[in-house]
Amino acid sequence: MKNNLMLCRSGELQEVSEASPRALYLESILNASGIMAIIATDLDFAINYYNPSAQNLFDFKASELEGKRFNEIPALGLTDAKRLKEMVDTVGNAEEYYYSLKRIVQGECRLIESVISGIYDNQRRLIGYILNARDVTSRQVQQERITRKVAEEQCLGMLLRLSLDRMDVDRFLQQSLESLLTSIPWLNLLPKGAIFLAEQQQQQETLLLVANYRLADAVAASCKQISFGYCVCGRAAAQRELLYIADSDDNLHDVRYPGMEPHGHYSVPLLLSNKILGVLTLYLPPGHQEKESDKAFLKRVADVLSMGISKRRAETALEYEAQYDGLTTLPNRNQIIFHIDRALARARRHGHIGAVMFIDLDHFKNINDSLGHNIGDEVLRQVSRRLVTTLRQEDVVARLGGDEFVVLLSEEGCHPRDVARQAQLVAEKIRDSLSLTYNVGGYSLNVTPSIGVALFPDNNETTTQVLQQADTAMYRAKAEGRNCIRFFLPVMQMRANERLAVEQDLRWALDERKLQLHYQPQVDAAGRMVGAEVLLRCPGQKGTFNRIDLCIDVAETTGLILPIGEWILREACQNLKRWSDSGIAGSLRHLCINISPKQFLQGDFVPLVQRVIEETCVDAQRLVLEITESTLIDAKADAIVTMQALKEIGIRVAMDDFGTGYSSLSYLTQLPLDILKIDRSFVSGISLDHKNAAIVEALMTMARQLHLYVIAEGVETSDDLEFLVQKGCEYFQGFHFSRPQSVSEFNTYLGQQSR
Repeated sequence: MKNNLMLCRSGELQEVSEASPRALYLESILNASGIMAIIATDLDFAINYYNPSAQNLFDFKASELEGKRFNEIPALGLTDAKRLKEMVDTVGNAEEYYYSLKRIVQGECRLIESVISGIYDNQRRLIGYILNARDVTSRQVQQERITRKVAEEQCLGMLLRLSLDRMDVDRFLQQSLESLLTSIPWLNLLPKGAIFLAEQQQQQETLLLVANYRLADAVAASCKQISFGYCVCGRAAAQRELLYIADSDDNLHDVRYPGMEPHGHYSVPLLLSNKILGVLTLYLPPGHQEKESDKAFLKRVADVLSMGISKRRAETALEYEAQYDGLTTLPNRNQIIFHIDRALARARRHGHIGAVMFIDLDHFKNINDSLGHNIGDEVLRQVSRRLVTTLRQEDVVARLGGDEFVVLLSEEGCHPRDVARQAQLVAEKIRDSLSLTYNVGGYSLNVTPSIGVALFPDNNETTTQVLQQADTAMYRAKAEGRNCIRFFLPVMQMRANERLAVEQDLRWALDERKLQLHYQPQVDAAGRMVGAEVLLRCPGQKGTFNRIDLCIDVAETTGLILPIGEWILREACQNLKRWSDSGIAGSLRHLCINISPKQFLQGDFVPLVQRVIEETCVDAQRLVLEITESTLIDAKADAIVTMQALKEIGIRVAMDDFGTGYSSLSYLTQLPLDILKIDRSFVSGISLDHKNAAIVEALMTMARQLHLYVIAEGVETSDDLEFLVQKGCEYFQGFHFSRPQSVSEFNTYLGQQSR
């Protein structure tokens, strides 16, 4: 074999002496480690040159080439006569011949890319062949890696789109499984798979088969339900990690069924914050090699599936919460409104009459306040179960919130009297059922319902109006003693409308600063003023004044009493300061301001009073806050703490309307009171009523023993005044002395008193 080199220049072929510097230089280039493999032959394919790279790439020894031709060496891939002819023809046409082959080199499969071209003399005659070859395995692997990455992202993108589509969870998982198994050929899986969802059954965690692809009936039946820890799927769920088995003979594969073919598994847990949602199981050919790249991709698939499951469960939960009560599982306000809407439409269309019941539990707040909301919640759950069992299947019962429930009886008949009679019977059954003892948390509790009933349709009322009517009737039941049933009557609607109008007037007057304060003097027996009571007046938008008792009741019910009460306190203090500064309040020893129970029992009431006193710079010792007897009875401990705090800043406390409540004398001695105001119901006409006279005399005797001032309200005649003076009363208030006066009128009155 020739070892000398040929130096090729344009148009000529020169032989270079082996010892020449140029030959040595060329040889060093051709023998360099990074150079391509080069093999040169003559026209008969006899090899006359190869470089070290060729020897390394094709893994042959020099002795193996002795006497061999190009096409006689299997490593070069040209032993096939057809390929050899293609090469000769291609090079004969002055073209290059490309081919590639796979070789096992040093135990590894390598991809070799080769190109053969012609060697020509200086007259362009073909005199031999030259093969250039290189190992492109790493490039091929990189290309496959990129191709797989693109395919993986496309697959994951497809699954992500499915996860965002509107479909239930079972359909989503079925479509995802089918899409997955038809779009990932590089995994070399069997075209089979399953998806399980985790579920809690009788305190045991199990997997339920919800999606499968090409599973035989026997397989699906055997895997319908799998306990955590059983077989590969159950173990993957219990351990919360991806598991692989190469063959079904593995000890991890517990499931057996007739005709089972050998197979392996990837079982991938579907996790959300380490909470197991389910398992994805894919089938592998027997002996399939475990690959980290496959496992990493399948974990990403599991993440997308988990997101889709979680999204649908969240949507389902939101839809449930929008329609059902979370505590009792009864329909909620939205649902009952929907059912009443439909019932109203059917009733009008067919001439039927239905009924709606509004149920409120009497004094239920006491259970929550004394025993806690856990006990209260269990009572509500038991109430809901009793309602469901008491009613017919076609009736609808819903919880509106708190301790309020609504029952719909639709299409009860065509005659109002018959429907009312039937509704009365149902309501009585409900009342009897709900009034039975509740055994909760070791307590035996008794709760009674107040029930309001409204029939429909009546004229063209809406669902909201029907509910309002039943609600109004329920409040009438409460007002008439509770634990009873009342039907809605038109007069109730008139009262409800009146209250609504008053509420609107109160809001308008508060926003537009139209509320007014009037002042009624308090005097001694000689008619000299010693103080005054602040009285609220509520003008309506039509220019007339609303009844003050109704205004206070509506304000208490709606919560408006808090901003109104603060306005009264601030306005009264500002007026007192103004009168004091002008020098006309010398005889005005105190100003009595009524405080509502709701306002008095607010946790920030005392700080509010302190802040108003500081802002108005009024003398706290000239303020008397009046609270009702019922306020002290309902919240004795809290009331005493508040009263003591007020006295510490110099404010006196009076009990208003004393004698109308149910407080005991021993209870009265515990209160840090300064003044008792005897209610007008005892005072008016006292000279002619011996019973009231005896009560008032006893009250004044008790007050003197307790060192309390007494103010008699409602003194309207000189006879009343004379009797009270004889019994030792010192201070009086009533029309006999003065009616309540506006601010300007009271200004004049103060000026007269100061002369």
